[in-house]
Amino acid sequence: MVTINFNRPIPQPIQDKTQSNQQSRPKFTDQQIGVLAGLATAPEWLKQNIAANQLVYGIVKPSDTVPAGVDDYSYLVAADNQDGTVIFFKEEGQNVIIKYTSQQKTKLKTKELTLAQLSKEFYQTVSQKKRVDDDVAALRTE
Repeated sequence: MVTINFNRPIPQPIQDKTQSNQQSRPKFTDQQIGVLAGLATAPEWLKQNIAANQLVYGIVKPSDTVPAGVDDYSYLVAADNQDGTVIFFKEEGQNVIIKYTSQQKTKLKTKELTLAQLSKEFYQTVSQKKRVDDDVAALRTE
């Protein structure tokens, strides 16, 4: 006969291993991922539109007119959208898929980076974290 005690605490070594695995995986909000995607693809555009309070964050809705293949993405766009730059992004597991265009009517380019790569490049130092978090706070929503 086998008896399973579901109330038994998990042994300590397993908890430590689980906690260290969780700490090694960066966890970002969707808006933070958007800013990181912007830094990876169009840092000057991102900086200019944040400074001008023009950067808009949104999630593609079924009624939106968007290029094929970005139906379930989030996006960043300038409120005036004069230059046609749009950054679509989506988190898939530990990866971020970024589809972007820097001029109207140009084909979307695709870039895939891991969350760890984005974190290592743009979210390591205190000043980098402050910049990303300040940029997120400055985002407008649609």
